[in-house]
Amino acid sequence: MKQSFWLNVALLLAVAAVGLVVYLQPSGDAPVEHAVSTLSPATANSVRIERPGRAAIVLQRQKGAWFLVDPIAARADEFMVQRLLAIVQARTVHRFPAQALARFDLDRPHARLIVDEQRFEFGLVNELSREQYVLTGDAVYALSTRYGLALPARAEALASRRLFAPGESPVRIAPPGFTVTETQGRWVLDPAPHDPRGDEVARWADEWRFATALRIAPGQSGEPQEAVRLELSNGTNLNLGILSRKPELVLLRADQRLQYHFAEEAGQRLLSPPGTARKERAEKN
Repeated sequence: MKQSFWLNVALLLAVAAVGLVVYLQPSGDAPVEHAVSTLSPATANSVRIERPGRAAIVLQRQKGAWFLVDPIAARADEFMVQRLLAIVQARTVHRFPAQALARFDLDRPHARLIVDEQRFEFGLVNELSREQYVLTGDAVYALSTRYGLALPARAEALASRRLFAPGESPVRIAPPGFTVTETQGRWVLDPAPHDPRGDEVARWADEWRFATALRIAPGQSGEPQEAVRLELSNGTNLNLGILSRKPELVLLRADQRLQYHFAEEAGQRLLSPPGTARKERAEKN
């Protein structure tokens, strides 16, 4: 018992001594951090992702917003784009000459990210330090694996799941069988199969305005059997094809050549007159 007690005391004293040395160490002896880039996410204008055997994914900044331009055309998810751009602000104490690249698996990189004109090539993950070796310029850097994990395999993963872009605000929504129109700041249902509450109509309209899909996919050819007809505040008319109601609601934006997939429950709300669910519950009771 005494031996283990004094062993624990010795360990505590050793830890305290190490901590004191680190605390008192002059700042000039601290490891030097190396920046991997002089670029800034705020000024970047193009991003390209390349993987062996896959089509390149290309994004461009247009009028202050990010868009996918290849292999699909779509609005980009700004959060996902910022995850990609975070690498230009990365810093690390581990930097190696760009020599004998095979030892870092950088003779055949797993992936390549190009931000404007700067190339970042991703190689081996160090299982001990959980860092990934990244070649850029004339050096190899050991960086957090989060930068490599931010690179998607499919372009759709970078597309915005919001059905409408900023500035696309519906003022008239016409699913099959009824229409909801904004008139002098008030939403009106026509025809009204029941007497909806005023807030129910407004909430239904908001669910459409802020509709966010579970996932998106490239659009398919062929004509949908049904459509939701919309008028936007800028005067644009937009038709959304209904490809499926079950087991998911699938809406086709032909102008973007994209499918938006919603849960069946959300689809029922979007395609049913406001207040339908409350009316059905009242009838059951």
